[in-house]
Order: sequence, then C-alpha cells, then structure tokens
Amino acid sequence: MKLIMMRPSFPVLLLATLVIGCGKKNQFVPPPPPEIEVKAPLVEDTTVFTEISGRTEASARVQIQARVKGFLKSIEFEKGQFVTEGQLLFTIEPEQFEAGVRTATGNLDKAKADLEIAATNFKRRKQAAGSGAVSELDVLSAEADKKAAEAAVSIAEAALMDAKRDLSYTKIHAPMAGRISDSRVDQGNLVGVDATLLTTIVSVKPIYVNVEFSERAALPYLEDMPNEANPTGGRGTDGDASRKELQLVLSNGDAYNETGRFDFVDNTINTDSGTIRVKALFPNDKGRLADGLFVRLRIPEAIKGAVKIPANVIQRDLGGSFVLLVNEENKVVRRTVTPTQFSIGSVKIIEPYDGNTKTGIQPHERIVVSNLQRAREGLVVTPVDVAAKATDAASPDGPGTEDSSEVAPAE
Repeated sequence: MKLIMMRPSFPVLLLATLVIGCGKKNQFVPPPPPEIEVKAPLVEDTTVFTEISGRTEASARVQIQARVKGFLKSIEFEKGQFVTEGQLLFTIEPEQFEAGVRTATGNLDKAKADLEIAATNFKRRKQAAGSGAVSELDVLSAEADKKAAEAAVSIAEAALMDAKRDLSYTKIHAPMAGRISDSRVDQGNLVGVDATLLTTIVSVKPIYVNVEFSERAALPYLEDMPNEANPTGGRGTDGDASRKELQLVLSNGDAYNETGRFDFVDNTINTDSGTIRVKALFPNDKGRLADGLFVRLRIPEAIKGAVKIPANVIQRDLGGSFVLLVNEENKVVRRTVTPTQFSIGSVKIIEPYDGNTKTGIQPHERIVVSNLQRAREGLVVTPVDVAAKATDAASPDGPGTEDSSEVAPAE
C-alpha cells in the first residue's frame, strides 16, 4: 500500500500559527522572601561579675624567735598542727637564768638591808642634831647615804625583774591561735643568736584575699576611703562598696562556699603599674583556705535593664560591632551595638539603646538570629519569631528552662 504525503497548504499553516500565538505568555515569578528567624532582645535586671586574680593571705602572722641565748631543750608541738593561744612550743635550758634570778634576789636583799641601816643611821643623827651632839653636815651625809641605799634597792629590783623576764623567755608560748609550721631549729642547737627564727604561726580565721585593681576599677571604692569627716570610711553604710557579697573561685574551678567583703583599700596607687592594692576578707572557720593560694575574686555588679542577645549574632567590620535587624517593613537593616565585657553562656550583654546616637537595640526590635550569611541590608524577608516557634513546639509539660549559667567576664 502506498502512502501519499500531502504538503499542508498555506492557509492551514497560518491558522495553526494564530492558534498557538493566542496562548498566555510565560512570565517571571519572583521567589517568595526567604524565611529568617528573628528574636527580640531579653531586657531584665541582671547581676554580673568581674573576676580579678589574687592570692590568699593570713589575717595574722607571727614569727616565733628565741629572745634569750641558750641551748634548745625541747620542742613541744607537732609540726603543722593547730595551736591555741598560750600553748607551750619550745623550752630553752633554764639553769643559767634560774641562777641569774637567785643572784638578783640576793642583791635585792642586800640592798634592802643596806637601806635599813642607812635609814636608821639617818634617823638617829637627825635626833642627835637637835641636842647639838652631831653637826648638820653629819645629818646631811646620813641623809645622802639613805637616798643612795634607796636607789640601790630600785636598781636591784629592776635587775631581778630582768632576770625573771629572761627566765620566762626560756619557755616560748604561742602568742595567738593558728596553724604552726615546722621547727626551723632542732633540739640541742644554740638559739638566740641574731634573733633565731624558730617557727611561724599563721591565723587563717578569717583570711584575706589580696588583689590589684586598675585605677578605673578602683574609683567606686576610693569614694569609701576614710577622711576627716568619716575616719573609718564608708564601711557599715548600706551603699558602701565594701559591703558587696564577693565570691571566690579556687584554682581547681570550685567555688568557695562563703561570701566575703572588701576590708582594705590602700592609700596610694602604684604609678609603675597603675594599680591599687585591695584586700577582701572571707570567713574560714573550717580552715579550707590556706595562706598563699591562687584564687579568682568575683565582684558582683547589678545592671538594671541589661540587654541580652545571642553572642553569635554580633558581627564586626571596619565600622565596628553591629547586628542585623528586621524592621517594620520586613527589611533587613544594620544596627551598631556596643558589647560589654559580660556574658552568660552563649548570651552577650550589650550597652542599652542610645536615642542620640541610634545605637543599641530596643526591647521590641527583632534581631536576625539565623541565615546570617544570606541576610543583607535592604533584603525583604519573611521573619519567623523564634520565641513563638519554640512555644508552639513546646511539650504540654511546659516550656523549657532558660539558660541560668553563671555570669563571667568575656575574654
């Protein structure tokens, strides 16, 4: 069977072209605005902490020295133990000092006897002078002998006191309660030469923490320094900076379970370092803190209306630190911010909104918290509130708890 191909005529082609041309033309449809997660800043009163490194120092320290020369007879304590005030620590051979006391006692007895003779002689010559039996010169001579005997008694009494005091120094007692070191001298050695150091006692109940403040950080505390109008300074007043409840972090990262307060601010600033010496006082009844420990002092500071934002949304370029916001027209805009040194976990505290410079973030504004690489100034977006999204996804048991990690200064 033979197929016959027929060429379409011109009218047919024209009709087909017209039919096709009457269809709807293709138009470019822009994609919908990208979804961008946003979140309002959290504004609330917050307590933040500044950390300063320091070392603990005993509140009292005594160096036990031999005050008389002699051979060490005994050591009456265990090294490192806690000793009480008045406890016997050392004894020095007392024989030579006991002999000194006996000698001084005998000299005093002799001086008293000489005084009795001189007093009797003066009394009799004075009576005889009334009848003319002795001259006035004899009376004056007897009176001078009596005064000399009285002086000799005073000298003998002082010598006896010295001898007894030296004898008492042969028994060395603890002048205060505290933790004692080991003995620096062994039994049988000669001590008392050039004020021999025997041991040391430190009291760590309470205990100091020594820190160095910069001039700027020290200014609030200088206001409480003693002056003519207030010799004791601002201590004891409700607004006193020294009454802040200070915290302590040990070298292993553990927090000390007692709070302290500032007790001393030095009267001069070190011009070489630009710092001032400050002491904080902490209770240490259980003796957990020892003298000389490296610690970090945490100083609380209450910030009213602290503005908190996620730390990862803060960007920086040559113009400074900034964040991206979504305005009322759903456009991305740039806003300059000033971060503080304080953070709470992944949250950063920034300076509050300044209406004059138009920096900072207001509580109702929306911060871009996702797709930061895609977001750019002027881009129209579809904002998705992270807080509302989290509420919708929350379980019936209630919303999750907010991060409550401790506030610490930024690096």
